[in-house]
Amino acid sequence: MRIPLAHLLVKSPLPRIADQMRAVSACVDRVPELVQALVDGDQAAIERLARDASNLEGEADRVKNEVRGAMPVRLYLPVDRRDVLRLIAQVDAIADCAEDVGVLLTLRPLEVPDDCETLLVLFVERVMATVETATRLVETTDTLIKSGFGGRAADQVRALIDEVGRREHEADKLQDQCAKVIFKAEQELSPVAVFMWMKLLNKLGDIANHAENVGDQYRLFIAG
Repeated sequence: MRIPLAHLLVKSPLPRIADQMRAVSACVDRVPELVQALVDGDQAAIERLARDASNLEGEADRVKNEVRGAMPVRLYLPVDRRDVLRLIAQVDAIADCAEDVGVLLTLRPLEVPDDCETLLVLFVERVMATVETATRLVETTDTLIKSGFGGRAADQVRALIDEVGRREHEADKLQDQCAKVIFKAEQELSPVAVFMWMKLLNKLGDIANHAENVGDQYRLFIAG
């Protein structure tokens, strides 16, 4: 079967993933504000920030669809097309989880146990650090392509992948500590509140998990 020359000359959609990641980061930036509003007991601010997060997730979806739409079925890429699609999905999942955090916090007011406040804020900081490192990783895409997925650019990518993994592990440990505090305070909290807290902590942790998955996809790119 002949493949039209124009299809072969279509530019790789990989650099556009940086655009997607920036849109996703704008959505995730609402998460620390949402958690601070939770700590402050400001439900009105939570409602407003949750709407903002939802709107920004919609914008991230728009960019994602543009990136996917730029991928012809037949295209010579420097990496496997399926791996590119998996990367796009993992970046998208970060924004989905950020939006879900806002939705969860609007379902019912949650009380933050005193012993959990500092840990919760620190946990969110580690989650955000994981996303920020993943963003720096995605920003290397253009340089990585120009280097042929090797050399010093690949070494830089490996270092960032390792950093993403360390950040995610730090977030994991803090998530566990927060969960222990919540269960320790279960006499003061209703069963529904405990359930909602576990959902919230898991969703926050999932943001970091998907950021780590972004790193895993880049590891595949440079391993090929």
